[in-house]
Amino acid sequence: MKRKAFAKAAVASMLIGTTMVGCTGAAFRTAAVAPQKPDRLAAGIEKALADRDGARAVDLAEAAVQAAPQDAGYRQLLGRAYVADGRFASAETALADAMTLGNRDARTIVTLALVKVGLGKDRAARDLLASHADIVPAADYGLAMAMAGDAPEGVRILSEMIHDPAATARTRQNLAYAYALAGRWKDARMMAGFDLDPLAANQRITQWAQNAAPGLSQQRVAALMGVTIDGADAGQPAALALAA
Repeated sequence: MKRKAFAKAAVASMLIGTTMVGCTGAAFRTAAVAPQKPDRLAAGIEKALADRDGARAVDLAEAAVQAAPQDAGYRQLLGRAYVADGRFASAETALADAMTLGNRDARTIVTLALVKVGLGKDRAARDLLASHADIVPAADYGLAMAMAGDAPEGVRILSEMIHDPAATARTRQNLAYAYALAGRWKDARMMAGFDLDPLAANQRITQWAQNAAPGLSQQRVAALMGVTIDGADAGQPAALALAA
């Protein structure tokens, strides 16, 4: 695989809360979306996410959930849309609702775990990952665990993976980041250098060092996901609350 493919930060392949239920939440904006069948809305949501248009993705996803409130897939799309728009409190609710409705895929679990980390709920994120370790691919599990405050566990998992002949550059870069979060900077630089030229590897280490300190988990998650977290997010609109 070409080195330039890893010129940006290493990210998990899966990337990209019920406490907000009953809250007033953010303004409900589906009036901005013309009535459509949910499946057509879903295609628009995916396009908006691909275009990194978080606000548009949210509008469409809220309309889809309003039209089919018991559909776990639309709840998951809504959670992803909220993440793209930096609305982590809302995303936590939507993704948790998706799981309540039966969505247990790895992408949902990893995204929800990282959202929890971004909200300062590291222990809850680790518990979520540990309880679904049989579902989440090891490369994503290891990185997410490191992000959630258990860097040694992330290093352990990823160190085992890189000895597999099928290990990819993504796995090695995830291990490099886990090393960085564990404070093992020499190992991080060496591992990053397997897939990057020396200048790019040094630049990556410098980037990681800027938010590797304890207490900067929100910044780390934001950088990993490529979003700006909206601290003023009032939560998912009450009109979209999952019925008991």
